[in-house]
Amino acid sequence: MFTVPPAIRAQRLTTCKGCKHFKQSTHSCGTIIVGRKLTEEELAEAEENNQITHYRKKTRLCGCFIPEKSKWSLERCPINKWGYYRLNEEEARELAAFISGLPTDGKLSAVTVRLAADWVYKMTGRRVSCASCNAKAVINYLRSETGRLED
Repeated sequence: MFTVPPAIRAQRLTTCKGCKHFKQSTHSCGTIIVGRKLTEEELAEAEENNQITHYRKKTRLCGCFIPEKSKWSLERCPINKWGYYRLNEEEARELAAFISGLPTDGKLSAVTVRLAADWVYKMTGRRVSCASCNAKAVINYLRSETGRLED
């Protein structure tokens, strides 16, 4: 799992709790959206409530439950108070492009497998033992963990 160390998570939580957009009652960034079943009207209202202008830029607060969001490496604050862990914005885009460009027929070149193993190392700090033997697992792991980048 691409999770952050406890100290990083604690920093993120402290930052969020000090933000004027943090809702203490729901522990969320703006009106909570994620993790709740909302009617179409409730969702529209929450989306509208979460539209803000931050440093003259229109931004949407995420509506996430912050204690959960803060533990993931591939999550970031919508108003840039904290970012991805171990990746900058460009690397996150590159990773998302790499994952979306993977073949769906299961045929992977040795170069693709090596690149996938390198991404896992970049995200976790751990090398993949025998990447070619574990190619399918490495690719599935990256696909499952990088779903957060699509939001």
